Amino acid sequence: MRLFYALLFPEHTLRELISIQNAINPYLYKGNATRKENLHLTLAFLGEQDEKLLPLLSSILDALPGKEIEVTFNHLGVFPKKGGDIIYTGIAYHQRLFQVQKTLIALLQEYHVVFKDTRFKAHVTLFRRAQYEEIPSFTPCISRASSIALMQSHRVRGILTYSPIYSKILQ
Repeated sequence: MRLFYALLFPEHTLRELISIQNAINPYLYKGNATRKENLHLTLAFLGEQDEKLLPLLSSILDALPGKEIEVTFNHLGVFPKKGGDIIYTGIAYHQRLFQVQKTLIALLQEYHVVFKDTRFKAHVTLFRRAQYEEIPSFTPCISRASSIALMQSHRVRGILTYSPIYSKILQ
């Protein structure tokens, strides 16, 4: 199973992210927008994992703090890629967000879960394979994450789908 941990957002935030996509779209020659259902902030990408690890991975999620996390979407950025860039909305530093992510990584390491630990860059991917001349600016917005989830990345009838396997509501 291809797995990752993600911060998920309430419906009104997803609508706001879609409106940012809609504002960027006229500037693109080409690009694949992230479907609303797939918009999230990745806390840790685990890659291919054995299904037998699901109880452990769920218990790690349970061990994370459950306090609400506020995020500020404050800029647009680009990860250059051959064949088209990734356009994302970046998130301002917020101590609770970065502490949760750091705790998650420490727990994964403590329980010897094998994954590629990369430098954390808080963002939400808006477009993949994007080609453009320029990217517009946008007005920053603030939201509160609604939950943290262990997610599966898979294809459903040929469509990339991110499905929550186990989640924890943030309060």
